[in-house]
Amino acid sequence: MKLQKIINRLQKLHPKKIDLSLNRITDLCKKLGNPQNKIKAISVVGTNGKYSTINAIYSILKEANIQSNVYTSPHIQKINERFIFNNKELEDNELADLFEEVETVNDSQPITFFEILTACYFHKAAQYPDNINLIESGLFHRFDATNILKKNLASVVCSISRDHFDWLPKDQQTIKKIVFEKTSSLLKSNIIVSKQNSNETTECIKKTISKNKSKKLFFNDDYCFSSNENAFFYYEDKFGGLKLPLPKNFRTVSTRKYFNSISNFKIIKYKY
Repeated sequence: MKLQKIINRLQKLHPKKIDLSLNRITDLCKKLGNPQNKIKAISVVGTNGKYSTINAIYSILKEANIQSNVYTSPHIQKINERFIFNNKELEDNELADLFEEVETVNDSQPITFFEILTACYFHKAAQYPDNINLIESGLFHRFDATNILKKNLASVVCSISRDHFDWLPKDQQTIKKIVFEKTSSLLKSNIIVSKQNSNETTECIKKTISKNKSKKLFFNDDYCFSSNENAFFYYEDKFGGLKLPLPKNFRTVSTRKYFNSISNFKIIKYKY
């Protein structure tokens, strides 16, 4: 199969699966004409809930008839899941052509698999300048391949936990360091911080991004929500509130099915 053969080649371009650096992805994207500078993006960072958050935003944009591109990782069944353009997954032949084109430009230079996939995504996304790109950051954001954007529409900070300690020096394996790696290089635009596991984490985030001049929205400070009353989801901010019905099978459906069903929600109440 052509696609699988190309994937096998791309996986052999670097001896390591992960090698935290922005040099390789920056160099390749420069050869591609810096496509990352030609797109409109919402970056999603954190530890838990990134995929769910992206699917929620994706469903909302679809309901509003706004075309989206989506870049997530890892995939569950097939690599095509990572590459959504104009609200559709790329077909095998389209993905193979994209990979082959970027592979040729890379010219066998060392680059990790995730880095060249990210370059492929940016290269394709630049063909849809009016679309909104929903981009999931992997591992730590600071040296993640997705962190070469010069500007974005917003950054969403999902729940941050004590993860990937094996990538940190033993004397720096703290929530403070993880928060720094994930949020210290957020772009200056809009930052939305979701509900965190503890006040300590929230305060670490506030301190880390205190000098970032973005407009900042924090859970409980600027907005709040709950989903434990009468099978409804309640959202409230300074403009008013939303009352949305949960899917009938909320207790049993998978995360993917749940957030795909968000596009069918109907607003019951909203006031300015």
